[in-house]
Amino acid sequence: MDSNENISKEQSGLPLSPHQTQPEKDFDEIAPGDGISTTGGDEEAYLDKKVEVVAANASSGFGSNHSIKDSASIGDLSNPHEASMQTEMESQPQSKGLLPSEDLSQQLETEESKVEEALKKITSPPLPPRVDHIEKSTPALKSSSPPVPARNENDQASTNQPQLPPRQVVNAETLHLKAPHDNTISSIPSMNTVGNSPSPAPPTLPPRRIENPLDLAAHTHFLASTYKKNILFYKSEDNSIKSDLDKNILGLKEDSKKIDPHEIPGEVTSFWLKAINDYQHILLNDIETLHIQLSRGIPAAYRLVVWQLVSYAKSKSFEPIYETYLTEEAPFDAQEFEDQLNEMDGVPSANVKGIGNVLKAYLLFDPECEFSIDMAYIINMIFDVCEKEANAFGLFVRLMKVYGLRLLFLPNASDIDILCYKFDRLVEELYPEIHNHMVEKGVRSSMFLPSFFTTLFQRKLPIEIQPRIGDMVFLESLDSIMGILATLLSNSRDQLLKMGFDDMLELLKSGLLDAYINQNDTLSSNDCMDRLLQDAMTKVEITPKTMKKYASEYEEIHRLDNEREVQYKSITEKNLHLQKHVRKLEDEYTSLNREHVTIANELVKNRLNIEYILNENNGYKLQILDLKKKLDSEKKKQVSRVYVPNDLKKDLEETMKKNTQVMDENLKLQDRISELERLVETIKTANKNGTLFEYSNSKYHPLGVRWSGFRKVFK
Repeated sequence: MDSNENISKEQSGLPLSPHQTQPEKDFDEIAPGDGISTTGGDEEAYLDKKVEVVAANASSGFGSNHSIKDSASIGDLSNPHEASMQTEMESQPQSKGLLPSEDLSQQLETEESKVEEALKKITSPPLPPRVDHIEKSTPALKSSSPPVPARNENDQASTNQPQLPPRQVVNAETLHLKAPHDNTISSIPSMNTVGNSPSPAPPTLPPRRIENPLDLAAHTHFLASTYKKNILFYKSEDNSIKSDLDKNILGLKEDSKKIDPHEIPGEVTSFWLKAINDYQHILLNDIETLHIQLSRGIPAAYRLVVWQLVSYAKSKSFEPIYETYLTEEAPFDAQEFEDQLNEMDGVPSANVKGIGNVLKAYLLFDPECEFSIDMAYIINMIFDVCEKEANAFGLFVRLMKVYGLRLLFLPNASDIDILCYKFDRLVEELYPEIHNHMVEKGVRSSMFLPSFFTTLFQRKLPIEIQPRIGDMVFLESLDSIMGILATLLSNSRDQLLKMGFDDMLELLKSGLLDAYINQNDTLSSNDCMDRLLQDAMTKVEITPKTMKKYASEYEEIHRLDNEREVQYKSITEKNLHLQKHVRKLEDEYTSLNREHVTIANELVKNRLNIEYILNENNGYKLQILDLKKKLDSEKKKQVSRVYVPNDLKKDLEETMKKNTQVMDENLKLQDRISELERLVETIKTANKNGTLFEYSNSKYHPLGVRWSGFRKVFK
C-alpha cells in the first residue's frame, strides 16, 4: 500500500457534487483491502461498483439542498486513497444552489471520468517472492534483516513508507519440532499440492489413557473398591511398616498351605488358596466367582488368614502397643463392663476377659472414640475367629480406622446420618412402596438403623453366622450390610404396608429377623441365616458407584444447611464476642463514672478547703496587723532601756570566773577518779596473782590536799 499514499492532491482532486454521500457498507466490503492484490477484472468490477454508487447517491439526493455531512469520517472509507480524495473533496467550496436537470448528466460524466483516472493510478504493492521449499526459506529466517519487497515505479519518490513483513514460512524451526528419538529421521512437512505451499504434518495424538482395571472394577464391585482402599492405606505407610506387612503377608501365605482342609470341599479349598496366594488376580479375572464364594462364606480354616491378608492387620507392631496399653488403667469401669458382658446373649464367658482387654487397649489407643457396649459385639465376632488378643486388637483397629467404623462411635457420629440417607435412597429405588409408606407414617431410618450398623448386625444372629458378617465387612465394606436390611424389608413388605407408626417402628427395630425366620420355618436357624446372607449378597444390587452418588447427594443437600450452620455459629461467636466487649465497655464505663464522681467530690472538698484556708489566711493577716499595731504601740511606750547597776555586773563577772575555776577542778577530779579506778584494777589483779602491791606514786599519797582546794573555792 506504499504507492497508494503517494498520490498527489492534483491527481486525486475531484469536484464533489452536493448530492454525493458517504459510501455504503456493502461497497466497503467489496473494496480491495490492504495488502491484497487486485487483478484487472477486479479493478473493473470495483470501478463499475464505484460508478453505480455515485450515480445512486446522486439520484437519491436530487432535489435536496443538504451538503455532505461532517460525520463521514476518513477512516470509514475502504482504503487510504479514497480517504485522501475525500479530504480534498471536502476542502473544495460547494455550490449552494441546486444544479439544473440538464447539467446533471454532464456533471456525472465528469465525475465518472475523474474517478476512473484516479482508480487507474491506484495499484497494490507486489507481494514478496513466494518460497516453495523449506531449504530456501531457512537462510532467510536466519538473516538479521527481513527481505525488502520490490517497489512500484510510483514508489521511488517515497522514502518514509512502511514495509510489509516477511512472509511466514512454516518449517521445523518455526514450529520447534523435535524428533521423538535420536535414532529416528526427522520428517519433512508435507507439501500442499495447491500452490506448492508447505503445510505441517498432522500432530501426533497422545497415547490413549487406559484406566486401571482395578479402578474400573471398583465402580461396580465392593470387593474391588475395598481392596483398592486397603492398597492406598498400605501405600501411605512408612517403609519400615511396609516391609513388616510384606513379611507377614508372606507368612500368612505359608501358613495357609499348612492348614489341613480335610473337611472342606476340594473346589472351595483350591479357590480360596488361589485367592490367598494372589488376591488381586482373582479380583481382576474372576470377581464374580469370588463374590459367589463370599456369599456362601469363607471357610473357617482360612477366615483369619483372609481377613488379615485383605485388611493388612497382621503386623508385629500391634503386640508391643497392645501390651503397653494393658498395663494402664481402663477409661471405663471394667468390673461393670464384665457384668454386662456376662448378661449378654451370645457372648461366651471365655471371651469376656479378652473383650474387656481389647476394648480398653483400643480406647486408650484412640481416645477420641467414646465407650459403647455395642463394640463388644464386634470384638466378640473377632474372638470367634482368632484366639490371640493381639491379633484381635489388630483386626479391630483396622475395622475402626481403615474401614471407617470408628466414625459411628465419635461424639458427633455424622456418618450414621450418611448411612441412613444411603439406606433411604436404596429402599426408595428398590422398594418405592415401602419407602413411601414409611415417609407417609413418619418413620425415619435414623430411628432404627444405627444399632444395626454399630453392632454389625450381630445382636440377633446365631454365633455360627456372626463371622459371616465379618466376611462381608472385611472383603466388601460397611455398606454391604444394607443388603441384609433391604432383604428383610422386602420379606416383610406386606406387613409393613398395613402397619401404623408404632407397630412399624417396633417391627423395624427388633422384629424383622424374627419375621424372616417365621416365614422360613422349614429351615433351621443357621440355614435360614445362611439363606438370608446369600439373598442379600446376590439378589440386592448395591454398587460402590451408587453409594458414592447417594453420599454426594447427601453432601449437596446438606451443604447449604452446613453453610447456614457455619454462618450461624460464626454469627453466634461474633455475638458472644461483641457481648463480652459490650460488658467490658460497660464495666470500664462504670469504673470511669465512679472515678469521675470521686474526682468531682474531691474537687468540691478541695474548693471548700481552699475557701476555708483563704478565710483563715485572712484572719491571720488581720491578727498580724493587730499585733503589729500593738507592737508599735509598745515600742512607742518604751522611752528608754532598763538600767542595770554596776555592782550587779561585777558580781556576774566574779561568778563567771568562779564557775570557770570549778569547771577546771571538776576536770581534774575526773582525771583523778579515772586514775584511781585504774589503780583499783591493778590492785585486784595483784591480789589475784598472789603478789604484794606496792604503791610507789607518792604525789597522790596526801589525798586530803586536793579536796582542800575544792573547799576553798566555795567558801
